[in-house]
Amino acid sequence: MKHPTRPRAPRLIDDGSLWIVIAAPSIWAAHFLISYWVAAIWCAKIGGSLLDVRWIIAALGLASIALIGLLALVAVRRYGGTLIIFEEITEDSRPARERFMGHVSLLLCILSAVAVGFTVIPGLVMQTC
Repeated sequence: MKHPTRPRAPRLIDDGSLWIVIAAPSIWAAHFLISYWVAAIWCAKIGGSLLDVRWIIAALGLASIALIGLLALVAVRRYGGTLIIFEEITEDSRPARERFMGHVSLLLCILSAVAVGFTVIPGLVMQTC
């Protein structure tokens, strides 16, 4: 007796989708804009100490790095991303394309996590507006 196949649940980042490549830099860009908007609005409206803004920027940074880490995990598990490719990807096949997307996505995740870290540093160093 055959069991009926369950419909596949839709994924946010589906196989073969380019969203995995642009998601991590988009998270960094959103973190960058939100952090600086929060600091600018805080300084314009309240001014003075940036202690509360520091916590907001740090929390946003941790959340962004966690999301980027999840994307890196997806790049490794689903697409077979590695930090170093020992052989050229010259084939025009689906597995080769997925391996290339995994590699590029993983490297962009690392770069975006570092960029988030560098965006958090000024928020933690500055004490007043």
